[in-house]
Amino acid sequence: MSEPYEIIGARELGREAWNAFADACPEAWLFHRHELLGALSEWPRRADVSFALRDTRDGSVAAVIPLFVIQSRGPRALGFNTLDSLGGPAVNASGREREQIAQAAHARIKELARVHGAGQVVVSLSGMAPWLRGPDCPRVNPLVELGYENEPSQTWVVDLRGGEEAAWKGMEGRARTAVRKAQKLGVTVRPARGAEDLDIYYALHLETYARTGAAPHPRAYFERIWEDFLAAGLCRVFIAEHEGRAVSAENFGIYKGAALYWTGATAAQGLELNAPSLVMWEAMRWMMAQGVEWFETGEAFPGAQGKLKGLNDFKKSFGGSLHPVYRGRMATAGRMQRAARALKDILLD
Repeated sequence: MSEPYEIIGARELGREAWNAFADACPEAWLFHRHELLGALSEWPRRADVSFALRDTRDGSVAAVIPLFVIQSRGPRALGFNTLDSLGGPAVNASGREREQIAQAAHARIKELARVHGAGQVVVSLSGMAPWLRGPDCPRVNPLVELGYENEPSQTWVVDLRGGEEAAWKGMEGRARTAVRKAQKLGVTVRPARGAEDLDIYYALHLETYARTGAAPHPRAYFERIWEDFLAAGLCRVFIAEHEGRAVSAENFGIYKGAALYWTGATAAQGLELNAPSLVMWEAMRWMMAQGVEWFETGEAFPGAQGKLKGLNDFKKSFGGSLHPVYRGRMATAGRMQRAARALKDILLD
């Protein structure tokens, strides 16, 4: 008897079929779009092993699974690589059928972990996917039933359904004050457009990461965002300017009636001018005009101190409430055995 589902790579399936499934599936969000696979492939030490499950009975796509090998700097034989799925399996089925498809997907994930020397699998679901933001959303982490260790987090989400006046009143006083201050100081906000604005954004990105001490993302990553997301209306980038100079820019993912604060960069002068707050507010106004209902401002860190506290408070100040983020981690079988064998080989060599 043949298997009901066959495995097909993301490239083999193709962008059109992959995205058609993502558009129709309530479990899929922006992270499941084929374009993101290309963008994330630009990050160092990442290899795309994304795949789909196709029903052998009628040829329809049953699930898409964005998946990357994050390659460790250590010996592969030690099992220090990681399989990472941003979005997790998106399955367009319910009940027993959904369970069967999900199990088949995770069986393939575990097989790929073995092939690529991955000692762990990390899966993060998107809280903006329709099935996780509606009244019938799961009350517990769906990954637990698949054998993953529960590693939940939380994020700030703003409800935009009440309109602009309600959104403004829902913001904390400090956020409204920051917006007014930026406006009074002459900061203006405009949408980003072509290649020239990509240059502006990346210059701000390099300045921001130099200030914080973090390693910047490759320019090719943002080129993908400009070419594949901005042009298709899957994201919106806003640039704040002061006296003719760009001082802040923020990128928002847009999909299925929801938005996400995706990336941002700000010059030191922009921080002094409260430019990021004005960009956030103007972006929210634009979202509401486009019919966006939910806006995820980013992961929350309640009780944090130092820089994380400042980041958390900024995200919270725009009127967000805490929503769950479902994550799971699974240690693959045999990691310690592989490490022991590799160490033995090294000692006997």
